[in-house]
Amino acid sequence: MHLGIPYEYTTAVKRPSNAVARKLVYLRALMGVTIRLFQLRRVRRQTVIWLYIDGSANLFISSLCRLLGLPVVQELCEWWGAPDCSPRCSRLTRWLYGGPLFYGATGALVISKLIEQRVRKISARVNPNLLVHRLPSIVDAERFAGDPSAGNGSLQVTDWFVWCGDQAWIQDVAFLVRVIAVARRQGYRCRLKILGNFKESSRRFIAQVVAKTGVPPEDIFFTGYVDDRKLEESYRTAAALLLPLWDDDRSRTRLPNKLGEYLASGRPVVTCRVGDLTDFLTHRVNVYLTGPGDEQDFAEQLTSIIRDPGAATRIGYAGQETCKVHLDYQAHANALAQWFAECANRAR
Repeated sequence: MHLGIPYEYTTAVKRPSNAVARKLVYLRALMGVTIRLFQLRRVRRQTVIWLYIDGSANLFISSLCRLLGLPVVQELCEWWGAPDCSPRCSRLTRWLYGGPLFYGATGALVISKLIEQRVRKISARVNPNLLVHRLPSIVDAERFAGDPSAGNGSLQVTDWFVWCGDQAWIQDVAFLVRVIAVARRQGYRCRLKILGNFKESSRRFIAQVVAKTGVPPEDIFFTGYVDDRKLEESYRTAAALLLPLWDDDRSRTRLPNKLGEYLASGRPVVTCRVGDLTDFLTHRVNVYLTGPGDEQDFAEQLTSIIRDPGAATRIGYAGQETCKVHLDYQAHANALAQWFAECANRAR
């Protein structure tokens, strides 16, 4: 039970290291979800099955739901049907995104305008009655803003620039190391704190980038996993929060979850002019924007923050207010609830 809402897991919360044990866990989960779906058929008019999985599991569950008359919502927070999204895009996944993913669906919950355009184009061919709702990456803004009455207001801003993620985004970290090297050659010391899990092999790769660029090793710090309190504290005390994006389909079709978390903290955010974020973020008004993958431009924004911390603070607070309007979950709750109710009413 969480916030009065009961929930259950269909599988274990940890992946066994043994391959055979993993297959048994997956088989148990498959059996469990099958039984649960049959049970839900009795209350299908008060039920919506929300799928955010890919591949064969999505195909099986969505097909079974269609057989049982259960409404299905496909969540699309990224577009895995693009040719350049390898290795996530298997042949099966690309086939699903070409039409079958939407054929038996009741609704599609999409994160960006570009994904919405693609879904509407495909659904016009395979499922004209598909209900499509666009929901950006949302956040509990109050949580990341903190509560001054609880002592959060006494936190001191540090000179560490912060990036959060894991080793799947190792090229983002390598990019930021090169950015810091550019700033260093211009006479500015920028230090980077990396929040998230990185294997030793990934850390060695970054160490090679550090050595190649001439950045002092002590200016790059891996924290590993941190708890929620430490995460929120790291955000609120950062010199700035960094979110590099690229000129590729993945960056154009997504809106990273951490953007909302970053903005909600009230600290300045540096990111790139890609995708829907430019609809509500303006350079040097409520964010620092750079060209995608542009090391020189990104470094210029970091040095600007160092040169004028007062302006950076004002921009950070403006970003926080923008987050409350555009990305806080409360701003979207009613419309989303109405849409889910409409999906539930489609039960057969």
